[in-house]
Amino acid sequence: MTRKIYLLVALVCGLFIVNTSFAQDDAGFRNLKINAQPKHMWEIGLHGGHFMVTGDINPKPGWGVGLHVRRALDYAWSIRVEGMIGNAFGIEPRNSGGSSISPGTANYVLREAGYGNAGEEWYHNYKMKYMSLKGLGVWSLNSFNFKSQVRKVNWYVFAGPGVNAFETYMDMTADSELNADGSNRHNFNAVDDGLNPYQSREDRRTVTENIKNILDGDYETRAEVAQGRRSGVDEGENAERQLNAEGTVGAGFSFRISPRFNLGFENMTTLTFGNEGDLLDGYRWRNVFDLTQFKDLINYSNIRLNINLGDKDEKSEPLWWVSPLDLLGEDIAEVKSRPKLDLTDTDEDGIIDMLDQEKDTESGCPVDTRGVTLDSDGDGLADCRDKEIYSPPGYKVDSDGVADVPEPDYINEADVNRIVDQKISQIKFPSQTVAAPAAADWFLPMIHFDNDYCSIKSTEYGKLHHVAQVMKLNPGLRVVAEGHTDRRSGNCYNDVLSYNRATTAVDHIASKYGIDRSRFVIRWGGENTNLVSTDASNLMNRRVEFRVATSESNMGAPGCGVTKAGKGCGSGIGGTSSGSSGGGSSNYSGNKEAGY
Repeated sequence: MTRKIYLLVALVCGLFIVNTSFAQDDAGFRNLKINAQPKHMWEIGLHGGHFMVTGDINPKPGWGVGLHVRRALDYAWSIRVEGMIGNAFGIEPRNSGGSSISPGTANYVLREAGYGNAGEEWYHNYKMKYMSLKGLGVWSLNSFNFKSQVRKVNWYVFAGPGVNAFETYMDMTADSELNADGSNRHNFNAVDDGLNPYQSREDRRTVTENIKNILDGDYETRAEVAQGRRSGVDEGENAERQLNAEGTVGAGFSFRISPRFNLGFENMTTLTFGNEGDLLDGYRWRNVFDLTQFKDLINYSNIRLNINLGDKDEKSEPLWWVSPLDLLGEDIAEVKSRPKLDLTDTDEDGIIDMLDQEKDTESGCPVDTRGVTLDSDGDGLADCRDKEIYSPPGYKVDSDGVADVPEPDYINEADVNRIVDQKISQIKFPSQTVAAPAAADWFLPMIHFDNDYCSIKSTEYGKLHHVAQVMKLNPGLRVVAEGHTDRRSGNCYNDVLSYNRATTAVDHIASKYGIDRSRFVIRWGGENTNLVSTDASNLMNRRVEFRVATSESNMGAPGCGVTKAGKGCGSGIGGTSSGSSGGGSSNYSGNKEAGY
């Protein structure tokens, strides 16, 4: 038998190598580079359903839940990894007493609990707690059904290995004393009186109900465990849960609800390998000398809600939903939809009729790339009939396409003399002053400050000189100086700092150029009028703006409680003269005069 298995494996490997060689030769011969698989989505799913153990004890309905992740390998094959937990139950309506629990039996759990006395009956029952992790290969049975591009139903089978861990418990005792000997073992002696559960299905149902009425549902006693020993006494209640290898097979089908969702129904059967495989229901001894013949099987019938993950505009649904001929079908359809090449040029303008938007062009008239007669100046007359192909725009044209352009109104010497005389008359002698423009026409600059400074930078002196000259030329002009800061430091601190900056700028102009302080209006805006919306240090926000005053009045110093703000503040509210303020650093990079 072993030699036959080795021969079969060698034959499969040989066929694989031969097939691969021919495939490589064929690919080299045709040198085709085609990817027949589009980018496709992943699938995740939630599942739940009926979970039970098929073994030596009559199973009762249980439950199982879990989740999975699935990825297509090609149009037929995919890999699914899933985990689940579940509880299974069982009650055996046929008496399990007698030789299986008599003194000397291998079922040490029943023996140690005191079952097996003469005439005492025992009915197996259990609750099994189960968890598992599986890796399954899934094969879609209708992958090569090409009736539609997207399938509505997907039939599949699957198989694969996994690991599980379980614990089985029996309901053997009650919370209070039940028997004459002072024990709290359940008394099953009368559950089948007058009934024959071995022959009658109805009697088995009755016995099962009688047993349920006796059990309290605690399942307090750990059932027998093997852990490598087929017949020895084990740790019992103290036995640790162990990992067991398992194998799973199953089949199912799913309905496509939308490109994102589908609903699946499937059934899987799992066999646990090793000595634990016959202890899922906690029962493996038929008598002292004989084990049960078959291992216990896990059956899980479930419903699955499956979700496709990915950008549906860039990726297709998982490949088991789409046809492998989709890409080829799209290419064929695109080729079929192309028009047949027809080189006919009816009007002989050099543009074939397939592309010609004007198929009756007048002979000899030039056309553009669309076959439309050229009208270069857009005057409504084709170039072949236009006597002025590039007429100046904005003028009416005659029937020959010539624009009606009026004679230009050139300026003469008398006009020049009149203009010069008018300008000279505006000059006032002997003061040689020219009428000044209105105050609202003046453009006054703004100046900027280093971080946390009120002192004027040398790069800003020219701007203050400009403000002073405007005020000297216009003795009646009043100017607003409004200070601002960036958003570093507190709001009150920034209000005082902006007031100090405006005061320092006014002090500079008044002292250097002899302009009366009453001609200035000092105002401040703090951090609330930023030019650049940022909370970081910003040179553009650290400024004093100048403008021609209209009805503004002095705002006065802020009275918010800060007594010192800024360095080099002149006559403002007590600024510092040197050092760092607000936790700043004296290090800098870049142009220091620019405030960096």
